[in-house]
Amino acid sequence: MSDSKAVQQVPPGSGSPALLRDAGLVGLGGALGSVARYLAGLALPMDANAATFAINVAGSLVLGLIVVGFAGRRPRLQLALGTGFCGGFTTFSALAVGVAEFAGAGSVVSALVLALGTVACAGAATLVGVWIGRRLSAGGAL
Repeated sequence: MSDSKAVQQVPPGSGSPALLRDAGLVGLGGALGSVARYLAGLALPMDANAATFAINVAGSLVLGLIVVGFAGRRPRLQLALGTGFCGGFTTFSALAVGVAEFAGAGSVVSALVLALGTVACAGAATLVGVWIGRRLSAGGAL
């Protein structure tokens, strides 16, 4: 973050109470995000790769909203929800497994579509989240 009000980075091992608190916020958010991701994967009526795609895109949209919505104003909430929750909710490892399974089965085109499609759509969703966050922060209508 370039905002001067952002949470200050503390060198690891410094024993700072702020570092421990912030790490705890990220950990709690990550735990909740991981559970939410697991439950969403079970609830979505689609195969695992489609569910991972949908979850990653949705999480990217939410992350864009969080980054803009809390920028400089609520840095610890941004840590808990952005780094923690969204980090646990979205999952690169599940995407990598899906890509590896497609590639291992000889379906290189499907592997590429899954990998590149997820990155492109998640990136676009992040931009939409940023746009929505800016509109909401400015008090404008969507």
